[in-house]
Amino acid sequence: MRIFSLPRHCVFILFSSLLISCPAFSADTAALLATADASRVDKLVAKCDRCHGDGGISDDSEIPHLVAQQASYLLKQLQHFKAGERDGGRMNKMIRKLDDQQLADLAVHFAAQELPGQGVSTATTPALVSSGDQGRGIEACASCHGDDGRGKQDKYDAPALAGMPLTYFATSIQSFADGSRQSDVEGVMGKVARALTDAEIQALASYYLAHGGRNPL
Repeated sequence: MRIFSLPRHCVFILFSSLLISCPAFSADTAALLATADASRVDKLVAKCDRCHGDGGISDDSEIPHLVAQQASYLLKQLQHFKAGERDGGRMNKMIRKLDDQQLADLAVHFAAQELPGQGVSTATTPALVSSGDQGRGIEACASCHGDDGRGKQDKYDAPALAGMPLTYFATSIQSFADGSRQSDVEGVMGKVARALTDAEIQALASYYLAHGGRNPL
C-alpha cells in the first residue's frame, strides 16, 4: 500500500500559527493527502486514460499530462472541477460522483509517476523564467514553478510546467488572462498572464515543453 507523506516543512506550516501563509494548501487538503492510497485507484485511472493518455501521459496537445504533477495541485484542480468552479467540459461530469478521498487517491497516484523524456535538449532559459520582468510586475517563473519546472508546494502551490503540451500551456495562460480561470491564489497568475504578449506565451510554452524533455504533440 502506497501512502503519500507530506514534506516535513509543509506539515509544520499547516499545523502552526503560520498556516495563513500557505493559503493554497489547507489542513483539509493535508489530511486527505496524508491518508491517500494510490492502490485504490486502478479502475478510476482507466477512465482518466481515455482522455489524458495511457498512464496519464497525454497524446493530445490540448490535454495536460497528469503524471509528475504536484499532488496538492492536482487535488485542488479536481475539487474545482467537481464544484463547478473550473470549466473542464467532460471533466466536471466525470468526477462529480467521486468523493474527496478518491480525488486525493488519484492525485497521489499520478504525482508519483514520472513523465518520460524523449531526448529533447532544453534551450537557453528565457529571462522571464530566470528573472522575470520587474518593470511589468512579472516575477520569475522559476520563483514559483521551480528551477526544474516541477512546481513547488508553497504559498501558491504552483504546478509543474516541465513537459506540458504546447496548446494546453498557451490556452491555460490565456484563460488566466481573460479571467475565465480564477483558481490562482491572490490572482497572481492572472496578473502575469495579462502582462505577457502572445509571442512570450509561445516562447514559454516551447521552453517548458523542452525542459521536460518532450517533443510537440
